[in-house]
Amino acid sequence: MDSNSRNRRRPIPTRGVAALRPRAVFVLGVAALLLTGTFLSTRVLRAQTQVRIGVKATGTMKSPLLLARFRGYGPVGSLPNQGRAIARNDFELSGVFVVADVEPVEGKPTADPSLAGTVRVEGIVEVGGGGGFFQFRGQAIDVGTGEMALERSYPFTPGTLRQTMHQFVDDVLEALTGERGIAETKMAYVKQDGRVKEIWMMDYDGENGRQVTHDHSLALSPIWAPWGSELAFTTFKRGNPDLYLFDLNKAASYPFSTRPGLNTAPNYSPDGKWIACTLSRDGNAEIYLISRDAQTAKRLTRNTVIDTSPSFSPTGREIVFTSNRTGSPQIYVMDAEGMNQRLVTMEGSYNDSPQWSPKGDKICYAARHDGIFDVIVMDANGANPIQITSNAGHNENPHWSPDGRKIVFSSSREGKRQIYMMNADGSDVLRLTSDGDCFNPSWGPRAKTRLASRS
Repeated sequence: MDSNSRNRRRPIPTRGVAALRPRAVFVLGVAALLLTGTFLSTRVLRAQTQVRIGVKATGTMKSPLLLARFRGYGPVGSLPNQGRAIARNDFELSGVFVVADVEPVEGKPTADPSLAGTVRVEGIVEVGGGGGFFQFRGQAIDVGTGEMALERSYPFTPGTLRQTMHQFVDDVLEALTGERGIAETKMAYVKQDGRVKEIWMMDYDGENGRQVTHDHSLALSPIWAPWGSELAFTTFKRGNPDLYLFDLNKAASYPFSTRPGLNTAPNYSPDGKWIACTLSRDGNAEIYLISRDAQTAKRLTRNTVIDTSPSFSPTGREIVFTSNRTGSPQIYVMDAEGMNQRLVTMEGSYNDSPQWSPKGDKICYAARHDGIFDVIVMDANGANPIQITSNAGHNENPHWSPDGRKIVFSSSREGKRQIYMMNADGSDVLRLTSDGDCFNPSWGPRAKTRLASRS
């Protein structure tokens, strides 16, 4: 983990636009593969808890969380300690809690108004109904009122302990805030070994890394479909940069756009009906919309320069993209039909790889200053650009977490490029990968099913 002092927020210095040689770029995207478990019982009492967690423009307001030692009943071995370690890491990585370790208590805790806004989490692991199953019983308590915010049971096996803890933490976040956490989400990225680049995926915390493609070629720019079981990406396995779709359920890929020239930089619309991408079939790199059934292609830009890296707004009504029509790569926004194209970056001479935040109020991108790339966050209209990485190698390919609290990116700060995660203000930087040359991260979405709808 890097010191926060290396990533202080700072305004971007104003620079003139210099003529630079244009390059084709590849962009990231969103969606997710969700692993869920069944449950035995759930109680959610949002109305009775005073705990509310939110995000300010300058960062996250963190609430105290008292995490009790998980108790074990019966021959459960080290499962309570293992489960608690996973849950503790998830609560810390959520970016909304300050975690303190406490001993468990029996029975309903006494209300303590002096600790209003504090959450207490208890957990018990027991032997389940046989067949190698166990049961985890988790509670989240509003210490100020003494009321139960969440009480739920989860059957699991040792092999599903991690996903069970991820689900519990996300349930706690949803019970307290009305918004689901990110612990169940996945990331896709590119890993290079020699001349070969393959698509990999991992849990949001960097665990369980596994290879997705095995084409022994060049695979780039993975992007998740909104339904979470499909990735779009660019591959050179047939010699041309083609767009393919990878079905994670079937572990198989299929051609999507194999038009002559570039087929790159895919990005799904929020409803999954369209994929924005860059095609050069007409002799120049332009942005197109291709229907998910691959039957319809709509050209959105018409220039003699490079237009690439499209990213949909969360409403699906606008697209942010990169164009060098001013002489160097800059960030533009247009309507989803290609109309009303306008420049939104007013500072910096090389701005690339834009990505719209899940709430629609921010755009992150990579900017080059003095030969070094760093991550920038600005308002969606281009105002208030803030550099959130600095003095730490090249920092590129930024991508928002589904809740907008964090950003994943690639960085060469320790030599070869690796995948890192940080808060949206640049604090709490954490390295997620450790081997190979890793870049182009894409963060998948949260579970679509909400806690309150489960019964």
